[in-house]
Amino acid sequence: MKNILPWCRAAILLLVSLVWGGAVVAQAQVLQFKWGHVYEPTSIFHQQAELAARKLAEQSDGKIKIEVVPASKMGQEADFPLMLANDSMQIAYVGEATLAEGYPPLSLGSYPFAFKDLDHMRKYLASPLLADLMKGYNEKSGNRMVATVYYGARQVTSTRPLSKPEDFRDLRLYVPAAAAYQLFATALDAKPVTLPFMSLYGALKKNEVEAQENPLGIVKSKKLYEVQKYVQLTAHVYDTLGIVIGKAAWARLTPPQQAMVEKVLVETAKWTNVGVIAGELEDEQFLRGKGMTVTPVNRQLFLERIVKRATPEQQGARPGDYAKLQALAGPN
Repeated sequence: MKNILPWCRAAILLLVSLVWGGAVVAQAQVLQFKWGHVYEPTSIFHQQAELAARKLAEQSDGKIKIEVVPASKMGQEADFPLMLANDSMQIAYVGEATLAEGYPPLSLGSYPFAFKDLDHMRKYLASPLLADLMKGYNEKSGNRMVATVYYGARQVTSTRPLSKPEDFRDLRLYVPAAAAYQLFATALDAKPVTLPFMSLYGALKKNEVEAQENPLGIVKSKKLYEVQKYVQLTAHVYDTLGIVIGKAAWARLTPPQQAMVEKVLVETAKWTNVGVIAGELEDEQFLRGKGMTVTPVNRQLFLERIVKRATPEQQGARPGDYAKLQALAGPN
C-alpha cells in the first residue's frame, strides 16, 4: 500500500498538470485584436468593422476577438501605419493616399480627377491593377492589406460659393496631410490646412478654416452642415480605404484563420461598398434638407489645373499605371 500511494499521487499531479496546461494553451489560442479608425460609431465603416468582428468571433468559435475602437480614440490615421507595424494596433482602416506615403504606387487612385465617374471606380475596385498594387504594398510593408473599401467621392464644402478654380485662391482649405490631397489644394492656389480630423468641426465653426473636402457621408456624420453653407460636387477623388492587418498580427493567425479573416473582410467590404454608393444620393438630399446649396462644377477646368502642377508619375505612380487606369473606363 505504501508503494502504491506515491504512484497515485504522481498520476494525479500529472493529470492536473495536463488539464491546467491544456487550459493555458486553449487560452493562448484566443487572439485579441484592436481595430482602430477615425470615423463616428454611426458611420457605415464602423458598422462594417463590428459586423466583421461578430462574424469572425462566430466562425472561429471565439478564438478571434476584435475590439473596434472608433472616432480617433487610438490616434490619427497618419499614425496608424506605424501603430500596425509596432503591433499597438492590429487592424485599421487607412486611406490609400495615406498608405501611399509608404508605398507611392498606391497614389494612383488618389490622383485628383483620375476617375471619370463612379462606374470607373467600380471597375478599378475589381481590377487586376488594384490587386497588383495591394500585393506590392504587402510585400513592401510586411503588413497585409486584405480588402479595399469605397470611401466615397470627395466633395468640397465651404462658407461661400466656389464654382471655378479661381475661387479657391488663398482659400483656407482643410485637406489631410497625404500628398494627393495637398496637390488638390496647392494646384488651385488655396492655402492647405492640416489638423486632427476630430478638430475639423471646431475649426470650421471658428472660421479658422473656410472650407474642407470629404465625402458627403462624412459631412453628414460630422454634422458639418451646421458650419458650412455650400457643397461643390467636384468629385475630385473617388476615395478608398485599405483594411490593413499588421505584420505581427497576421503572423499570429494560422493559415486557415488567415483565409477565414480575409474572406470575411472581403465579403463585408463588398457590403460596405454597396452601402456607401447607395448612401451618397441620400446624403446629398439630406444636406439639401439641412439648407445646404449643392451645385455641380466643371471638373475639366479643375483637372487642367492639376495636370499643370504634377503628373501621376511625379506623385509616385508607376509608369504605365495611369494609362491602365484610364483604359478601365472604356471608350469615351
